Amino acid sequence: MVIVVGMILYRNDGLELAEVAASAAGFPRHTHDEYVVSANIDGLEAIWLDGKTFEADPRVLTVYPPGALQSSRQLGDGGWRCVSLYVSPERLRPLAGEDWLPARPDLQRPDLAAALRGLGDAPAELREEAVIGFLLNLLDSAPRRADGPPASLSSPRLRRLQERLLDQLDSPPTLDALAAEEGLSEAHLVRAFKTAAGLPPLAWLMQRRLSAARALLRQGEDIAEVALATGFADQAHFSKTFTRFCGMSPGRFRRVNF
Repeated sequence: MVIVVGMILYRNDGLELAEVAASAAGFPRHTHDEYVVSANIDGLEAIWLDGKTFEADPRVLTVYPPGALQSSRQLGDGGWRCVSLYVSPERLRPLAGEDWLPARPDLQRPDLAAALRGLGDAPAELREEAVIGFLLNLLDSAPRRADGPPASLSSPRLRRLQERLLDQLDSPPTLDALAAEEGLSEAHLVRAFKTAAGLPPLAWLMQRRLSAARALLRQGEDIAEVALATGFADQAHFSKTFTRFCGMSPGRFRRVNF
């Protein structure tokens, strides 16, 4: 069971700063539409990122590009706390001059990790400037990946299937119905989709539903309406799922705490 407590420290125009505390169970595999830059406040964390694993302690800064498939769990006893900065590609692009891909996800930079943890202490009226300054420092000091972004799905059939799933955020299909429509067995569908997208089809769709939910909550939409719009049976089910994957309740996510 994942136990999480989190709060939004800052949110404005494609930038979001949050503090999250979690139990040793950590977070299951999930994705974000934004760049995610994180530093632990305390605790040692085992991170799985796109098939590779590494460890992060408070001296390490982790950087994940949009769409990266990730999960984490605590190493040792007790829970862990971190500060995470979420940056939309549109907001980072003018600062980086282009779409930016870090050469590696774990940076041995205690100075940058400490700077990230300190962003929440900046006065409210200076917080955006502090965040921008941190990002510029990160971009200047972190090596970039030489290759371009991951290739798109090679199978037109699977691309079409993704588009079809995106049209059903408010009424997710069952796996057997999805397989029957494609003329495949459930096992074949799950294997093929996971190979191409990193997650089975309904797990992939869940991440898109949660992404849509975050966007609606940032706009201040009613939680019950967001649950309905993203295909959850009721607000309680939505809140439980959102908290498990996002590190805080929908209500706390929607609020900005200064």
